[in-house]
Amino acid sequence: MASQKVLLCGNHDALLQMLRTSSSIPVEQIPETTHCQTLASVQDVGMFVVLHTPPNSDGLSTVRTLKRKNPDIPVIVATSDYSGPTTRLLMKSGAEDVLGLPVNSDEVLACYEAYLPGFRLKAAANKGIKSNSAAGKVLLAAVAPGMVAAGVDFVQPPVLPNVFLPTVAQGTEQAYRGLELSFFGSFTAQYNGRRIEFTNQAKHLFAYLAYNHPRTLSRDHLARIFWPDKYESMPEFARKSLNVELCHIRRTLRNQAGIEQDFLVFEKNAYRLKLDRQPVSDVLNFKALHQNIQDYLRKGEEAPDALLQDAIKTYTGNFLDDFPSDTFGWVEIERQHLSSVFEQIADLYSAQLCAKKDYWKAIAVCNEILSRDARMEVIHRRAMQCYANLGMAHKVEAQYTLCCKMMEQEFQSKPSPETARLYEQIKKVA
Repeated sequence: MASQKVLLCGNHDALLQMLRTSSSIPVEQIPETTHCQTLASVQDVGMFVVLHTPPNSDGLSTVRTLKRKNPDIPVIVATSDYSGPTTRLLMKSGAEDVLGLPVNSDEVLACYEAYLPGFRLKAAANKGIKSNSAAGKVLLAAVAPGMVAAGVDFVQPPVLPNVFLPTVAQGTEQAYRGLELSFFGSFTAQYNGRRIEFTNQAKHLFAYLAYNHPRTLSRDHLARIFWPDKYESMPEFARKSLNVELCHIRRTLRNQAGIEQDFLVFEKNAYRLKLDRQPVSDVLNFKALHQNIQDYLRKGEEAPDALLQDAIKTYTGNFLDDFPSDTFGWVEIERQHLSSVFEQIADLYSAQLCAKKDYWKAIAVCNEILSRDARMEVIHRRAMQCYANLGMAHKVEAQYTLCCKMMEQEFQSKPSPETARLYEQIKKVA
């Protein structure tokens, strides 16, 4: 492996210098005008680095050609357009990884380690890094997975006070000065009011780190969660994949959110997000509201309507609806849990309104709940009862038909016996 070299396709003096000074691996540069077919031999090439600086240098055709002719050699793209759509396009063209210009030494080292088997840091790279230095620990965590032992998967966070965290209203002049996260529906992240766009895998990893804040997560735990097959057969490669995605996250936070300090810290063999203040998120709000509702019920009191309404409005969709649950088991577990909590709150609120004989308001609440999750049979039944109490038999029929269609579409089954019995009872009385 020592004889392998890195080939830079394109003219970029700063990038060439960075590639050469980051390690002892030889780096050669070929001009953009040189066609890939003119390369004499690639037998000694361990990695291609392709320059992508539109409109001057496209690089897409170069990536496709290199991958077609040398499928086993990784291609890394250094681009001046580090946006989500462009990054996805480059990855679809065959790039193993995409780095934003200007590239720093940490990212180069992470790529070398991830895609050049047997790569080791040259001696000079370790000089000056003290074991008790925070910067040294971050660098070692980013580029030397073999030096880090697997730690405890989770460290329990400190007990947080039971407070209702404020939400950020859309269109306010003063945005929340910190990290704002949305987990219901599609995942979104903002910092100081600025939207952050991650590449796909980096988004999945950042969402997991943010959701578990302030817990620390061991390196092996993260590698096992996000690259389970690779971790089982080649754990060192799973860790390298993790390093590359962590570099993407750091780069994205720095470029898009203007974050200079390192939010991703490594300590006691584990990673965590280091934040100046508690992040604001819709799930934290929802859980705090649910806790407040439970406090009323434990005291034998009725939960206020405003509290129940806020909880229902906060649940704007299923947990991380844009994440594949068949790939991430943790998403499906949390999705089912939060959906169950939402169903309990929805059932409680609609039942309270029915007990007060406020049937029209109960129906409006049922419709709002079903717009979030149409699979809740208990809410279909509540709406049928409300329509029956209002003497609207045709609406009961329509609600039951809607429930039947939903069950067929979602579960390929019929409504539960309880729902069918209620429908038959209402028909007999009507």
